[in-house]
Amino acid sequence: MEALLDQADALILAAGEDGPERPSFEIPESLLPLTVPNEDWLEIRENPNKGKGWFAKGPIPAGSVILVSKPIAMALDLEYVGPDQEEDDEEQNEDGVSNHAMEESENPEEPQESTVNELLVLEILQSILTNPSIWLQQISKLYPREHVDIEASPVWISKDDEVFSQFETMVEQIEQVPELKGKSKEISQRLPLIIRYNVLSVETCPELLSHPGLNGHNPLSGVGLYHWPSFFNHDARPNVSRYAVGDIMWFVTNQDIHAGQELCISYLEHDVLCESPHRRNLMLTLDFKEDEDANHALHGTRGDDDGPDAPVVDSDVQNELMSMNPFERLEAIDQLMQQAAGEALPEGERLPEEEDGMDAEGNAWFQCDLQNLRILKAITLEGMGLSEKALPIWNECVQFTETKMPPNDETSIVVRVQAALCSLNLKDENLARQHAAIALQRHNLIFGGGVRRFRRRYRQEFCLNLRPDAGDFSGQPMEDFLWPYGNE
Repeated sequence: MEALLDQADALILAAGEDGPERPSFEIPESLLPLTVPNEDWLEIRENPNKGKGWFAKGPIPAGSVILVSKPIAMALDLEYVGPDQEEDDEEQNEDGVSNHAMEESENPEEPQESTVNELLVLEILQSILTNPSIWLQQISKLYPREHVDIEASPVWISKDDEVFSQFETMVEQIEQVPELKGKSKEISQRLPLIIRYNVLSVETCPELLSHPGLNGHNPLSGVGLYHWPSFFNHDARPNVSRYAVGDIMWFVTNQDIHAGQELCISYLEHDVLCESPHRRNLMLTLDFKEDEDANHALHGTRGDDDGPDAPVVDSDVQNELMSMNPFERLEAIDQLMQQAAGEALPEGERLPEEEDGMDAEGNAWFQCDLQNLRILKAITLEGMGLSEKALPIWNECVQFTETKMPPNDETSIVVRVQAALCSLNLKDENLARQHAAIALQRHNLIFGGGVRRFRRRYRQEFCLNLRPDAGDFSGQPMEDFLWPYGNE
């Protein structure tokens, strides 16, 4: 993995104005056996509620890598430039919102496909024309397969005329390929649907605080269609975690698995899995619904379905907050935290007159909104030299990952690392070592490689200047003190 991370760094450093080249890494020889499902561990079986899925044939310990895969095709988010993005001076309404965005939101019932998915359709069509076996032996086996499922799915029509024109041209070329003769209609109907239901986000180290930074791996983010991984079904309590470096993706058990248990990933970000089934189903934007009773009871969520349909504190909000001076930022964060908790209405908003009897409170946002605001507040306080005020907040962040997210989640490692560094900055060596040990243990369970791999993955994280007043500890950098290379 370390060599692959070096390749990912090289793509970022060599990137031009249009972004980095699309990653296409070779799977290391030592991992090649994991590219084929282990018949002693895994089998594809029918789940009456979810369709075909991966099941364990016997016990599988936590931290077991069960699959490593390269995509059939991948497209980077930065590669797609839609027709409305080509005009620098896009028309905006009086509120500063683009008219195009308003038009797209007028019909919330209409499925909104990711624009980069359209680019992926073209990429895969070209691959099929070049190598028909990709369709015949891999893609055609994926959902939706049955006529009834295809008919019940939404018809795909690209809103980008250029994309749709290229799509129609390629479909016509299919009939000229002997192995695919007579299959153009099937491919034109099924391929966009297969991508819609099976595409996975592909991100390198997205959990790290350094991910969106100058040398972070955010520009390598995109989507990909994978063969064997497409048989993983979704669950709000996933027992399999996934991570990627470049375009190579690992699937690893985050808990002990017993024989006969289905192996599931989450199609959603892990920090929203603690929300009510209503909110999760809104975010899935697919044609199936989660089990309202079972999942809701398991997570013990608030059931507040009158709030926003998606997280509010997104990357744009976070960037706007970080552009403020620290004092203004703290004030803004505190106000947003009240709104996120449903304890206050947004500034300038008042209750309707007919609802004067109600408390002057709003609807609660997503719980991950509060978590993201807590992280921003802790970072801000540390930057102001107030680590003693930041540490309780880092501990709250740890508590969220322990109680609201899947076991051994990679985000829990990130906040444990920051809690350890903050504790050491306050000279609380025992607490620092406690957080550091748990972070390393969990990192090793999911990513393997011991201290060396941990230090490699977190190299840029340790370079973040979150604590300007922090110096060395006992004459050595904090990371050397907490995670020495000899501590394997």
